[in-house]
Amino acid sequence: MRYILISFFFSSYLLALIVEPIHTRISAINLEDKILEAEAIKGAQVGMYGVIVKHFNDKHATALSWVEVTGIKEGKIHAKMIPIYALEQSALPAGTWVSDVGDELVLGYNYHRALLIAPNPSVYKKVTQYHKEKKWVHPDIFAAVLSTNGHPTPLIEDFSNMCRVNNIGVISFVIDSSILTLDCHSFKILSNKKTLQQNNEVQLPFYTRVTNIESNWFGKGNEELNEYGFYYINLIADNNPDNEWIQNYQKTHYKKNILGQWIQNTESNLTQKTQ
Repeated sequence: MRYILISFFFSSYLLALIVEPIHTRISAINLEDKILEAEAIKGAQVGMYGVIVKHFNDKHATALSWVEVTGIKEGKIHAKMIPIYALEQSALPAGTWVSDVGDELVLGYNYHRALLIAPNPSVYKKVTQYHKEKKWVHPDIFAAVLSTNGHPTPLIEDFSNMCRVNNIGVISFVIDSSILTLDCHSFKILSNKKTLQQNNEVQLPFYTRVTNIESNWFGKGNEELNEYGFYYINLIADNNPDNEWIQNYQKTHYKKNILGQWIQNTESNLTQKTQ
């Protein structure tokens, strides 16, 4: 579809998330409840994924667990531990190591690799060319994943699978005049920046050069997506229920729909009366 760009503005802080991982140390851990504390460090945010690394010596180390930052308070990072299933291998012996105080916590793992969900090629090109510090994984790959899964309408599990298989750290969604960047695994919002003004003409389900995404006969995600912004906002809202911007967007969209339906019904009634 054609896209009319009214204004496009980028600032130095747009998408100003970390690109290189940040490092700290575990200061307290509860293995039974799978929670831990670590020393707070600049750049850490609630919703960020990371990994616990145990060092055996200067040359040897292993990843023990994923973590998701759940809070940052009084100089401490609070996080929950999540198993790394990708490392499971029944044909090889498994280590018996456990996480402990002093182990390294690496946050923002793979944040240099990103997926951009944009309404059309013009926006996609603008964002990716401006932010060359990131390795942008092309949405054509995601469209191929969706076709394999039979989901013309992307689900959260489709994004999770895409991120896991392609080692992607963050996803950015361009919606209306904002760009929302989320951790690829937790689907928690990390930043929300105002970037542009645009009309409502978009390519569905997002910009991709793949012309057809195969569909399953039944199940969630099997129908064609008929709305861009509101669908992705609702998808993001599932893991960000307290986000004020998301709530305002949903309320505004709901009011517009109610008004639009009222106008449509009024025009229909007037047409019938004049016939």
